[in-house]
Amino acid sequence: MLLSEAIEALCVATRADGRTVRTVSSYREKLSHLVAFLGDVPIGEITLHDLRTYVADMRDRSTIYINHHSHRSRSGSLSEFTIAGRVRAFKRLFRWLVLEGVLEVNPAERIKTPRPKRREPKSVDWDDVMAVLSTTEGGTITDLRDRAIIFLLTDSACRVGGLCGLMVQDVDLPNQHALVTEKGGKTRLVFFTEDTAQALTDWLEVRPQDKGSWLFVGFNQRSKGRLTSGAILQMLKRRARRAGVTGTINPHAFRHAFARHYLLNGGDLGTLADLLGHSDVSVTKAFYRIFTREELRKKHARHSPISQLVGGN
Repeated sequence: MLLSEAIEALCVATRADGRTVRTVSSYREKLSHLVAFLGDVPIGEITLHDLRTYVADMRDRSTIYINHHSHRSRSGSLSEFTIAGRVRAFKRLFRWLVLEGVLEVNPAERIKTPRPKRREPKSVDWDDVMAVLSTTEGGTITDLRDRAIIFLLTDSACRVGGLCGLMVQDVDLPNQHALVTEKGGKTRLVFFTEDTAQALTDWLEVRPQDKGSWLFVGFNQRSKGRLTSGAILQMLKRRARRAGVTGTINPHAFRHAFARHYLLNGGDLGTLADLLGHSDVSVTKAFYRIFTREELRKKHARHSPISQLVGGN
């Protein structure tokens, strides 16, 4: 079996196991670089040394990325996150080939998966949220739609894909929750407060009835129904420019902001994992137990035993 044939067999098996088309495409894309490096060789001829050479080559280009990150396209360099993703993909491939009985020995078993240092998640600043919201106070149909979107992103911590996929019937205004379908086709409840419920009510009162059942729809001739995640990103950028906002402003930044402020206000990681739709609390911890020094200082001052003792006296 050639390497390309093994990759395609893995992709078929992955899809048959119920993984999404996006996941399958990701495997195919990441593993194509291994074929480009080694050639379309028989899988039984691939050795540990071959794979180490491949990883070393990627790491060499990672060094270029660090030193000349502003010229990435010209140098063809790679980030540590890209390298880690490609290593995980080929380790998955060879592990699967052994399980299927195609290979007796896993040449990738001793390859270590890189663990890139996570940067602090970029969250939207609350002052910027208020500034962007101020641009929606005109009361036009577009204002009411965008206001509802911003409220829901800020309040529910849902992913933008889940928000785009909402239908009118997925929203329960009296009980203040919505049923979203997000990564991997997983469906979950997200919650929102009374202010968001009011923003959604205002939008539903003017929402066009000829756009199907999608909750958030476009108005121009090219729009054939629901808004896309790209359209929501562009909407946020337009309103940010109008408000004079120069900080981070994208749909996922609202999710980061929710998580950060939830923890800073005393929320626990376990509940936050549920609210974010993480299947494993370790994922939540990896992303959101990262605070700036000033935030750590404030948390220390608030929770230090000495502060409690002195304050108690």
